[in-house]
Amino acid sequence: MMNGMLDRDTFEAIEAYVLGTMPALERERFEERLRTDADLLAEVEQQTEHIRAVELGGLQRALKDIGRQQAAPAPGRSWMPYLKVAAAVAVVLCAALWYLNRPTTGERLYAAHYQPDPGLPVAMSATDDQAFQDAMVAYKLGDHAEAKAKWSTLLKDRPKSDTLRYYTAMAALGAGEFGAAIPVLDDVAHERTSPFASKAAWYLFLACTHEGDTARANAIHFDPADPHAAEAAAIQQAWR
Repeated sequence: MMNGMLDRDTFEAIEAYVLGTMPALERERFEERLRTDADLLAEVEQQTEHIRAVELGGLQRALKDIGRQQAAPAPGRSWMPYLKVAAAVAVVLCAALWYLNRPTTGERLYAAHYQPDPGLPVAMSATDDQAFQDAMVAYKLGDHAEAKAKWSTLLKDRPKSDTLRYYTAMAALGAGEFGAAIPVLDDVAHERTSPFASKAAWYLFLACTHEGDTARANAIHFDPADPHAAEAAAIQQAWR
């Protein structure tokens, strides 16, 4: 938690961010701060819990009040009050479902820091293989499942290609297949002669964060000169 009480401006900014009322440009700046300020991220997570709990509690109290005020409808009496009760019940249930299925800390950290690899320029790819370039086009268009399938096929013939392994893992991450991406990223990250080793280590760190495997994530060491070193440190701080 940040030292002392939150100042009014910070609290109002967090509240606007959580409630979705923050202007788009201001939201971009705020999310940029979240990527490097572990204390602020922790406050956002805490205030999110508080705000949602207050909303849920208020809805539950309102539902009880409505229930006490309403009796069985007399002949000819409007059903509108009971429709309001049904609507309130639906809102409470939705809030409860959100609370039960809310993202984990690891998932929130991943979402805040993950930026997909932009891929290789198609006309300048590291291979003249048309199949590789077709897969790269699919990847850039967001068709991660198609890209992964095509690169996986090529990988069967060239299992040692760090380029194919890395981008197959990138496609798996894009498709949300963390279990498939992690072992491949781990292999590439340990090939220190590979130009993809550093980036593979970063995405491995993020994937492990998403999965809640903090022990494995913390075992990944970043050189101070690595562009992701500070960001990784901020994520590790947020876990504590």
